[in-house]
Amino acid sequence: MTRDPYRIAGPAVISFSGGRTSGYMLKHILDAHGGALTDDVRVVFANTGKERTETLDFVAECGARWGVHITWVEYDWNEPHRTRIVSHNSASRNGEPFEALIDRKGFVPNPRMRFCTSFLKRDRIDSYARHWLGWKSWSSVLGLRADEPKRVYRQRACGVRKRTGATVQLPLADARVTEADVLDWWAEQPFDLALRSHEGNCDLCFLKARWKIEAIMRDRPDLADWWIAQEAKPGKTSAKGHCPDMRVFRVDREPYARLFDQVERQGVLDLTDPAAPEIDWEREDCVCTD
Repeated sequence: MTRDPYRIAGPAVISFSGGRTSGYMLKHILDAHGGALTDDVRVVFANTGKERTETLDFVAECGARWGVHITWVEYDWNEPHRTRIVSHNSASRNGEPFEALIDRKGFVPNPRMRFCTSFLKRDRIDSYARHWLGWKSWSSVLGLRADEPKRVYRQRACGVRKRTGATVQLPLADARVTEADVLDWWAEQPFDLALRSHEGNCDLCFLKARWKIEAIMRDRPDLADWWIAQEAKPGKTSAKGHCPDMRVFRVDREPYARLFDQVERQGVLDLTDPAAPEIDWEREDCVCTD
């Protein structure tokens, strides 16, 4: 008999990112369990403070409509185990956890040192499982699809995370689910995430393709302020002196202030213009599980 990939044996933590794919995964897991999870299977959303309001509303709506409790966690250095339990009402909305982490580190994350992913997301979920639930080992259920082979391979290669003892489960990859399956399913639902695919996760995440960031800046220029402010802070210093590379999120493209200046000077980009740059909306980027 073929095993149902959506049947999750506890203890397990389902990581809910607040996107359509993880929402699809959660609902299919719920359905496989008759609509209700056992007490040793929990759903957790890690809020960085830079998710869009639409994402927070979507997480809350999924929980309310499907009758499942979703635990919200945030990074807080001053709380026990650096973790704070919040709710839709009390969740940070102006990047406070992310900025506090940057201030603590003294420099911003970058593609090689993505401490935002580890400190703001993975560690907070692991902390909840270990210290709030008292688990010594558990399964970490992630929403990676079959059409994300590189990400799936990286997670499968991890097997058991040495530091936490969490075993990775990838039900969507096991079920051969693709992005088209997810979008088709959501098209039939009575509600949906009120964002386009490139607008999810942290609003102007430095891992997003440049064109995605520029497109978002055109629609929501106010979102640029926070990212510009982080790069404007003094860089971390060491015995060797100033380290300019540690002041910016990426060294392979312009800082956010310059990107924003270019967007303002370009004005509205007409994507129907044949001379407009080709935008690769489907490029694999902004990965917060790896």
